[in-house]
Amino acid sequence: MKKWKKCLSAILCAAVLLPGSEALASEGDPELEKELAQVMPEKDECMFEDGDVVGFIGDSITQVEYTGISYQEFIYNYYITRHPDWKLEFRNLGTASYMAADAVRLYSDSAVVTDKAIDGINKAVIMFGMNEALHNWSAKRYIQSINQLIELLNDRGITNDQIILVAPTPYDQTRSSNYDENGKQKDDTDDLLSEYTGELKILADELGTHYIDLHTPMLWVTEIVQGRIPDDTLTVTDNVHPNAMGNTIAGFFFLYQQGADKEVASVEVDEDETAVTRNATVAKLKRKGDRYVSFRYQPHSIPMAVTYEFNEASQYFEIVDEISWENLQVAGLHPDVTYRVYMNRILVGQYKGSELAQGVNLTNLDWNPGQEAAKQMETLNQSWHTNSSDYRAVVRQAMKGKATQADVDAAYGMWSGTTAALIGQMYDIAGKSVEHARVVEIVSEDYHVWMGQEIWQWIVAAVAVIASMGGFILWRKRRRRLRKEQENGK
Repeated sequence: MKKWKKCLSAILCAAVLLPGSEALASEGDPELEKELAQVMPEKDECMFEDGDVVGFIGDSITQVEYTGISYQEFIYNYYITRHPDWKLEFRNLGTASYMAADAVRLYSDSAVVTDKAIDGINKAVIMFGMNEALHNWSAKRYIQSINQLIELLNDRGITNDQIILVAPTPYDQTRSSNYDENGKQKDDTDDLLSEYTGELKILADELGTHYIDLHTPMLWVTEIVQGRIPDDTLTVTDNVHPNAMGNTIAGFFFLYQQGADKEVASVEVDEDETAVTRNATVAKLKRKGDRYVSFRYQPHSIPMAVTYEFNEASQYFEIVDEISWENLQVAGLHPDVTYRVYMNRILVGQYKGSELAQGVNLTNLDWNPGQEAAKQMETLNQSWHTNSSDYRAVVRQAMKGKATQADVDAAYGMWSGTTAALIGQMYDIAGKSVEHARVVEIVSEDYHVWMGQEIWQWIVAAVAVIASMGGFILWRKRRRRLRKEQENGK
């Protein structure tokens, strides 16, 4: 816990400075450390496992029709890239405008609509609260409906230790546009959500479910963001639904509280031409002092896809390094010299020797073969999200009497077939990427090499080839001359 607080403190304090902006806080600020100690949730160590079928049950913040990325899509990005040999299935069971009580009606035996998507899940993530708060439900009534949903899942064979209760993302009532000209707050919906958050933790402790709090840390991040721009927000214009950046940050906090490890793979090259690896293999390691290092590198995971949305979140906080670190560390280099890093003969980055000695993150390098594969996978991941959201819209229409069971069944057939294919393709891309080794070269700025050979070696080789060709031509000419002389002699 203390290590996490220190890391996040550094991330949030050292916000990336955009043109004209100022630092939000200074690293090591004791007041910030004190606040972190109060707001950061504890880890629950409830990582998903190979073979799990996880249903995310919630409202529009889970369905997500309004932006191209959802928090569970971000989480899927992590799991597929980190575990390409798994077969983990996520199912989006969010339904816009729903409360927990609506989910109970949808999945009860007396439901007017049959939603087969819930069949076969062995773990459930439950996040409700926003619509209950907007309808001014008391915390007691909210907790009762959550409890009813848990009992329904129990009847389906899902035990409490396979359920994660999630405190919902905040209603943004602190942005400047939520205050009138006299400074009076127009809407205080989040006060109820804050009450729900505390009561949900109590319920989780009583029932033995897992618990993840997205509300508290996202409120804190919102405060920091609005400290720079008073009307900035992690939501879209309605103060309710997290925008792309908000969903990314929500996914990040979810993974942290699950106990997710940030390390993708690690290679630490020593001065004596040996390497220490984690979740990777290294072969054919060669070294020429502090000027050149090369080896074949095969990671067993690939980095998370660093999409536009991921980078958007990183405008404020360098969360990439805290959830996806592909480590390259090389000892014995000159600290002040710049080194070029190549992967499969392609320049991917340049670093000082001192940086490489400390370790650099290869995740966010566009030409990293793992990142290229992850981005291909992420395109399919966003299609998985869109396809799932479209199916949820049909279920919602049917529950309102605007679509038939036949419509739902047809949409279900299309959804299940398409998502199965997309999940298979995503794992196939990630799996094939880790099957192949990458040739890694670290080259001093004053050391001229091409394809692993020094330039003078290529020159010598070229001269040798030219000399050989010249000798061959002279031999051919001499042979022709001798042949002509023999013919004339006859």
